[in-house]
Amino acid sequence: MASAVEALVAVVRQEDGSKSSSKQPNPYNFILFKSLSMKNSFSFLLLFALLLSCNDDELDCSAVLCVGPPVLLIEILEDGENVIENDTYSIEDISISGTDQETFILEIRTWTSLEEITGLFVNNQEWLPQVYELTLNLGTDFSIPMTIDIERSASGGCCGGIPRIDEITVNGESQDIGNGGSSFTINLD
Repeated sequence: MASAVEALVAVVRQEDGSKSSSKQPNPYNFILFKSLSMKNSFSFLLLFALLLSCNDDELDCSAVLCVGPPVLLIEILEDGENVIENDTYSIEDISISGTDQETFILEIRTWTSLEEITGLFVNNQEWLPQVYELTLNLGTDFSIPMTIDIERSASGGCCGGIPRIDEITVNGESQDIGNGGSSFTINLD
């Protein structure tokens, strides 16, 4: 705060010392001086407002929108056909078993990436930082082993400590989840 006041005093002194001492005033100099004076005053007021608004002790996150916990969007194909779109499996035929299985919510949804896809939407609002050993069951026909490694985002800031997918493995193969994405395809072939 003291440095802001000192900066104001320096600007005022600079303006006082920069007045023309010629005996005949030049009207153009007056306009130029007036313009510079307004620019300096505006710059100072902006600097002063910024200094007053800074408060390192408190972080205001009220206007920040953080990404929530991850969801999985899984397209399931057999012989190139989407087994959910062609009604081979309905939501009643699909289940998950394994680590904290009661916390998972399964739904059939349609989403758009490059094209419209219908698939399995897997949600868990209680993700913990751990490795989930799961099995995706499609009726009695298929049991697909999945491993989901969840970590928390870096702590601090407004969006710290949110669960994030570090790695997904299906049938022993790591899935490409890109930049935090969680959409992938399982081929039953």
